[in-house]
Amino acid sequence: MGILDGIFGKKRDDTGIEEYLDISLEEGDVVSPPPRYYIRRVDLRNEGDADLALKEINSNNVIILNVKPLSNQPNRLKSIIAKLKVNITKIDGDIALLTNDYVLLAPSRVKIVKSKKKAEEGGEGAASSALA
Repeated sequence: MGILDGIFGKKRDDTGIEEYLDISLEEGDVVSPPPRYYIRRVDLRNEGDADLALKEINSNNVIILNVKPLSNQPNRLKSIIAKLKVNITKIDGDIALLTNDYVLLAPSRVKIVKSKKKAEEGGEGAASSALA
């Protein structure tokens, strides 16, 4: 009497959302194939982290590189960034400074739009050109 059990309030055996939380997004499924690339964050603490960033770039992933951990060692940071720049240029990738703490690394076939700051010409025009 399944119908009457539902009407008279017999508790159903509902499975919670917990069974869906372990879905791996990297595998994909029939409807949604796995993505071609990812945007990943890497904290730059040493040369090993720079090598990890290059490995991810070679896998066509975009990297947001957190350089704050090495900000107290400016010479070491400059040498690692120079190494990254050389290697990214070799594969026709791109590199750009987002903030003082973050650098954006892009693989080949992905270019970062960079704009130079123009002299303040009157408010909105300068701001919109910086966003372009």
